[in-house]
Amino acid sequence: MHMDNRRLVAGLLWDAGLPAVVFYLCRALGMEALPALAAGGLAALIRVAYVAVVRRRLNGLAALVSVIFLLLLAVSLLTGDPRILLARESVLAGAAGLLLVGSCLIGKPIVYALIRRLNAADDAARVRLEERWHADPAFRRHFFVLSMVIGAGLLLDAVAPVVLVYLLPIDTMAGLSTALHVVTVVLLAVWVMWYRRRRI
Repeated sequence: MHMDNRRLVAGLLWDAGLPAVVFYLCRALGMEALPALAAGGLAALIRVAYVAVVRRRLNGLAALVSVIFLLLLAVSLLTGDPRILLARESVLAGAAGLLLVGSCLIGKPIVYALIRRLNAADDAARVRLEERWHADPAFRRHFFVLSMVIGAGLLLDAVAPVVLVYLLPIDTMAGLSTALHVVTVVLLAVWVMWYRRRRI
């Protein structure tokens, strides 16, 4: 596995796994569900701060999840419902999924917009992208399919844990929710690689 991929996987496991590990440790020590979930989220927040300060590298996605966590923590404390805290990744996944699917509905798939932006500094590459976009229907369809499938996967990832959290015990969902998010990201990444190879 390439070193960058290893770092990506390690970062994903840290960001997703740390809150669950801290939650179960706190539960084993006798904490109630809400403070245990809060402790897990705060551990993730401390990790984001550590990486940003010590390594001078801010993980934007992890930082956004941390902000969502703080907002949901406030709502959980006001309502007394610890299940709300389990929705932090679902909020982000749902927003991203809606953005991806919505971009297709208005005829501007966001995956193409991202690729175009990555090539913004290279005028020749950007011009080639734009020419193919206007002249090649199969090229356009490629980006519509990518955006729709990834968006649909993220929407499913957002909805399923929220439904399950009210059907299953909190202690079960604290770990299962994390596992579902990680599996979704991995499956989408595998599908994208398969789809791209299939088109070559």
